[in-house]
Amino acid sequence: MSPRTHSSFFALLSRRVAAIGERWQSSLSTRTMIIIVVGGILGFVIAGAIVVSQIRGAVFNAALQTNIEQFSADATIAQDRFAQASSPTSGQLQQIANGVVSSMYDPTRGLIGSVLVRSDGQATPAVQILEPQVATSTQVRSLLTPELRAKTKAGDVSYMSVSVPGRDGDVAGLILGTAVNIPSAGQYELYAAYSLESQESLIRTTFRVLTFSVIALIVLLAFVSWLLMRLVLKPVQEASASAHQLAEGEFEARMEVRGTDELAQLARSFNLMAASLEDQFTRMERMSKVQTDFVSAVSHELRSPVTTIRMAGQLIYDKREELSPALRRSAELQHDQLRNLDMMLSDLLEISRYDAGGTSLATQPTDVGELARNVVEMAAPLAQDNDVEVSVTVEGDPHAEVEPRRIERVLRNLVVNALEHAEGNPVSVRIVGNESAVAAEVMDWGIGLDEDQAAHVFDRFWRADSSRVRKTGGTGLGLTIAKEDAQIHGGTLEATGVLGVGSTFLLTVPKVPHAHFVAPVALAAPEPLTGDLEPVEEEQ
Repeated sequence: MSPRTHSSFFALLSRRVAAIGERWQSSLSTRTMIIIVVGGILGFVIAGAIVVSQIRGAVFNAALQTNIEQFSADATIAQDRFAQASSPTSGQLQQIANGVVSSMYDPTRGLIGSVLVRSDGQATPAVQILEPQVATSTQVRSLLTPELRAKTKAGDVSYMSVSVPGRDGDVAGLILGTAVNIPSAGQYELYAAYSLESQESLIRTTFRVLTFSVIALIVLLAFVSWLLMRLVLKPVQEASASAHQLAEGEFEARMEVRGTDELAQLARSFNLMAASLEDQFTRMERMSKVQTDFVSAVSHELRSPVTTIRMAGQLIYDKREELSPALRRSAELQHDQLRNLDMMLSDLLEISRYDAGGTSLATQPTDVGELARNVVEMAAPLAQDNDVEVSVTVEGDPHAEVEPRRIERVLRNLVVNALEHAEGNPVSVRIVGNESAVAAEVMDWGIGLDEDQAAHVFDRFWRADSSRVRKTGGTGLGLTIAKEDAQIHGGTLEATGVLGVGSTFLLTVPKVPHAHFVAPVALAAPEPLTGDLEPVEEEQ
């Protein structure tokens, strides 16, 4: 086998093993059937082994008892024949011995040979005879062992299990022996060999029948298990499919109720739950629509009076130098609050569009790095007021198919937020592009964020420090809208930080809206400052 064939074989084997493992993990019916079938096989094998062992023992004991009875009877007859001979000659004893041994050959009842052996340790008798044996393929004399002969000389009938020739090779057999006293010739031992081939055939037939029965029972068990799994798991699978439909928003999904058993109760309970969810979702959808319509209508209707008030306020603000100090301060406060109110109305209208699903993208090829530079340039007065140095770096290809207005709004929110919380420390804006996405990282070394604050920073109207006064006003909706702007492009907006060290906001958008992308930059909290951080020069 070549190395390439060897590696391909192991690769194929690993794929098959992985597929089996996946099937095992994902299918309850497969696991249940395999466990039932394997358990059934083990149970049948253990039970079959016990049954076969018991049958084998019973058959052997029955055959042994029968053969001992027959052998004892033959040995008694042989002893009587020797005892009836009065003053026998050597020839007469030899003839009787030959007749006794010849008579102990009957293959129909398993008796396949016999032999008459002179016992050891005797004085030379007056009459000597040769050891007769049956002329068969079974050499009984060669099967005798010293242990068996010692038992035989001790007294009663002795036996030993041996292998004897059969029709298809060696089979199990028995050697039975007993002591015989021959007048004038001394002590002899009579042995007979019995074949257990018929008993072995019976055991093989029994084992074969048991094997076929076990196979049939296993097949039946597998079929019954499959049928039960189908009856039990099919409603569960239907419930899973219906639950998936509910998760996808198809609240009309229902299960079919069959009968009155436990599975039917499951179906009824599921249908009741689905109906309740549909009713609650309908109410919540109606309330959400009413709320969205209300916010949108109020925001839209307030635009005109607010615009009128702003125009009047602007006139007062422009003439503030002609007013008394108290009225001048009131005009300035009015101007700032009217501007915040106008921003809030704009943000509420934008949020209501997102909630109503009425937003759409108008994309065009855009240099995100150029957008970042423009945002930093527009925020320069705020950076100067807060004594914050801002650096912009561009790495890789910053071009992407985006809606410039939305991405610029996200960057403006992130940069202004960083300037507000930098506490006079530097702010870094880094634009990184790869083949599939562009990332904008805004990092500050200010008051920072903890994990809980980072988890809520994009929530509506949420602020980490509600007592903090923002120089730019703010509505609490800026980061919420920024996250919506990122998601409408198919991108992400994330935040992390460390309290007392700083925070990082990372915007990642694909170069093609909603396309799969690999993030160019991983989200990471800023490291503590070890010295003065000089602004980094812009790079292209």
